[in-house]
Amino acid sequence: MMNDSEVTITLSVWYRRCCRFLGLAAFATIFACTFGTAHGEDDASEFDRVRQLLESRCLACHNDTDRKGDFSLQSKSALIESGFVTAGDAADSHLLTTLTADSGGVPSMPKDGEPLTDDEVRLLHKWIGSGMPWPDGITLQQHTVDDFNWWSFQPIRRPAVPAGDKLNNGWQQSPIDAFIARQHVENGLMRSGPADRRTLIRRITYDLTGLPPTPDEISAFVADDSPDAYEQLVERLLASPRYGERWARHWLDVVKYADTCGYDKDKLRPNAWPYRDYVIRSFNNDKPYARFVQEQIAGDALFPEEVDAIPALGFISAGPWDFIGHVEVPEEKIDGKVARNLDRDDMVSNAMNTFCSITIQCARCHNHKFDPFTQEHYYSLQSVFAAVDRADRLYDTDPAVARQRHALQQQEREITADLKAIDDRVKTDGGKELAAIDQRIADLKSQAAALSKPAEFGYHSQISSTAAAEKWVEVDLGNEVEITTVVLHPCHDNYAGIGAGFGFPARFRVEAFSDRPVDTESKTVQQRLVESWDFTNADYANPGLAPVAMVPGKFKARRIRITATHLATRKNDYHFALAELRVLDASGSNVAAGAKVTALDSVEAPPRWRKSNLTDGIWPQNSNPQAAEQLADAHRRRTAITARTLTPALIARQKQLQIERSRVARELSELPQQLTVYAAATHFKPQGNFKPTAGTPRTVSVLHRGNVQQPGQSVSPGVVPLSEDADWQLRLPSEHSESDRRAALAQWITDHDNPLTWRSIANRIWQYHFSKGLVDSPNDLGRMGQLPTHPELLDWLADEFRRTQSFKHMHRLIVHSTTYQQASQHNSANAAVDSDNQYLWRMNRRRLTAEELRDSILAVSGRLNLEMGGPGFYLFELEKADHSPHYEYHKFDPDDPASHRRSVYRFIVRSQPDPFMTTLDCADSSQSTPRRNETLTSLQALSLLNNSFNLAMANHFAARVADSKSPASDAFTLATGREPTDSERTALQHYSQQHGLRNLCRVLFNLSEFVFVD
Repeated sequence: MMNDSEVTITLSVWYRRCCRFLGLAAFATIFACTFGTAHGEDDASEFDRVRQLLESRCLACHNDTDRKGDFSLQSKSALIESGFVTAGDAADSHLLTTLTADSGGVPSMPKDGEPLTDDEVRLLHKWIGSGMPWPDGITLQQHTVDDFNWWSFQPIRRPAVPAGDKLNNGWQQSPIDAFIARQHVENGLMRSGPADRRTLIRRITYDLTGLPPTPDEISAFVADDSPDAYEQLVERLLASPRYGERWARHWLDVVKYADTCGYDKDKLRPNAWPYRDYVIRSFNNDKPYARFVQEQIAGDALFPEEVDAIPALGFISAGPWDFIGHVEVPEEKIDGKVARNLDRDDMVSNAMNTFCSITIQCARCHNHKFDPFTQEHYYSLQSVFAAVDRADRLYDTDPAVARQRHALQQQEREITADLKAIDDRVKTDGGKELAAIDQRIADLKSQAAALSKPAEFGYHSQISSTAAAEKWVEVDLGNEVEITTVVLHPCHDNYAGIGAGFGFPARFRVEAFSDRPVDTESKTVQQRLVESWDFTNADYANPGLAPVAMVPGKFKARRIRITATHLATRKNDYHFALAELRVLDASGSNVAAGAKVTALDSVEAPPRWRKSNLTDGIWPQNSNPQAAEQLADAHRRRTAITARTLTPALIARQKQLQIERSRVARELSELPQQLTVYAAATHFKPQGNFKPTAGTPRTVSVLHRGNVQQPGQSVSPGVVPLSEDADWQLRLPSEHSESDRRAALAQWITDHDNPLTWRSIANRIWQYHFSKGLVDSPNDLGRMGQLPTHPELLDWLADEFRRTQSFKHMHRLIVHSTTYQQASQHNSANAAVDSDNQYLWRMNRRRLTAEELRDSILAVSGRLNLEMGGPGFYLFELEKADHSPHYEYHKFDPDDPASHRRSVYRFIVRSQPDPFMTTLDCADSSQSTPRRNETLTSLQALSLLNNSFNLAMANHFAARVADSKSPASDAFTLATGREPTDSERTALQHYSQQHGLRNLCRVLFNLSEFVFVD
């Protein structure tokens, strides 16, 4: 029996612990209702306790705004008006009926929470019966958690390593062992002995590479008595390219990586794989973790010249994407808004779950009910990604090329800005006159639109990087004819938004040539210039579709040449184009019809562009010839106005900038072709209703209950607070770019003082070595998650990783510890104290993951292809890829050599995952999988025996050992890494003789020694 003092101390400890789980206000109410307070009832009035109870348990749904069930508890008047409560008569108050249950039943309220305790119901019964005393002017407020007194929010302070001589168990191998040993002493546990060398090399080889050690590697390690044999083994495995493939798979599980979009149509993402390769490369290069995080959120902003900057952004686009909601539904429609809201939700949750292990997505519809995060915090994080979509994006693979491209693009932006400044000045100086003529041109464009747009557009010169280059095209009439008129018809092409007048030169020359008599010595015919006319842009600035005619009088000529002396602007380059050249004789007949055409150069892309189009009698026809002529005149008038507003210096500057822009465009075009990655993007080719933001963020508002039809206040970019006085809104300049928002988020996540980031990743690394984290809820370090079993060890590891930023350093620390090298044998006495082995008195046994098992089958069968990188291989036959893809796994040939690469390179489908891999507990790529399920089912055994892949590999496995002296024994050694015992050898040979070597290999794939690491 405890005395009163002991009871008080026990309740006090219990009270503090429960406050940590439930939140101070909520549990204080329950505690007070049950036990009263330490200082008596006077410290908290009955109404105060009722108020705390209603605010914490009821008001989230029953408030003046939501009024779930058509009533509110926010004020006394609202409560009485609802009819659910009768002041002074608890028995007649329906509210109490909803809070209590019939025998064996469950109360109907609270709807989504634990029922109220008997003491809480009695409190409300007493309060209602006493007339519902409610002080004047009091309105209840929705309960929000604002308590940051939770372990994961506290600063990381490196704890002292427990002294080894006080632990009295002889563990001196590493600081990790000291922390673990202290828990052993405190809980009366005995550590296990060391694992044997065969077990140890198998364990560490799988942990670091995901592949089995070969029998030769096992034999060499077991026989190596050098003191640093284990250290050499660790370093060899960490240096292997297989290491990055293994640890990238862990990361890809968490970030929801797949090669299809998911949702209804589950379209392919053929360019998702560069992100997967980026992750593998980063692990192999032991990239500093802060850099790794920053690249995945804002690589394009923080490291624009680096080759990993763009592929890393595949992180933001790794999750599912609603094709119908984005492409087939306009953004302004309700379903379009819902799709984009959910898309940003995925980006936010992926970032915060992955890097900080907090469940911020719980605040999408209401304030977080356990952690101190509000809807405003959540939607401020959405605002960070407000301009971002998921689309294909180009990138370079050569660092030198990436830097050169970045420099040229920066020059291009500066030149464009300078040209715009000149154009703005022209508009300002031109004033109302220029504005009026621009409006006139805009009005006439629609009136002068092309009535018909034939497939044959006309003649198009090769592209030039400068406007000053000359281009010519010539028509041979066949013989000399008498000419009265030469007519040029402009082209029409919507490229770069140009439309009518596409390619018509700003300055050009028209020349007519006649043939001289044949030179009797050279036997050649020489040309003689008959006529020549020069035209400037002052006279002919983009005539639209109006024909440009020259009527010089009668003359004879055989050839007519048009020479463009100042080319037309195309986009960032220049060219010369004409739809038709007509040459009229005195009768008005076109003597150039069908004539032969030659040119300095030409784009030959029939039927649209080719030289012969110039005389084919086809050109775009105006619906309103008069409007077309007026449009041409308006362009001439605009040219005259702008000529008056520009000084000679500005004209020279404009020409120089145009030359520089052409140079930059040419140099960019000469760079090596880029690759494509599916990543976060703001500029991309529109697809249906899916259009780029061009870097302009969408407006993000707090949505009532997460409903896009009920937007509240708009928000600015922010993060989440980690303390009561934290400045959680991102301080960005008013003219910041879209990527500045992501850069600020990336820097906040990787800040030295952000405790969530470093605890999260330290816990994940530990988990992947021990099958269980120090916190057994790796995606949630908040109040809904688990408490750490070894809080000081977790902080020591977090600080160590924060200092070193090295995954490989952490691996060395862990695998060199005695804790990691323990045997996995059971101990009944220890199990009676710690049945879950949370204090690690032995090493946990684990089954191979789906990828490890498939790769091991390939390895022992001799079929494993270690080619790295590139597009994923299919384990299915793809049908109807253009509409709604079908992934037919049963039609796939498992003997296809292309599919024998490591499983990390397989093409992952969301809606129809591989049945074989799913049976083996592969990750569900539609959601974050911070920890794999590990089950033992009959389906797994049946699959390992009968799946077509295993049948095919059993054939190869049998063929690999068929010519050896002892095929059955050799197959066993390849599968398990050890020689069989005499009795095992006898059984293996007997089974092989009775059922065949192939069937023996199928059995070996099912052995526990093959399927389990230990």
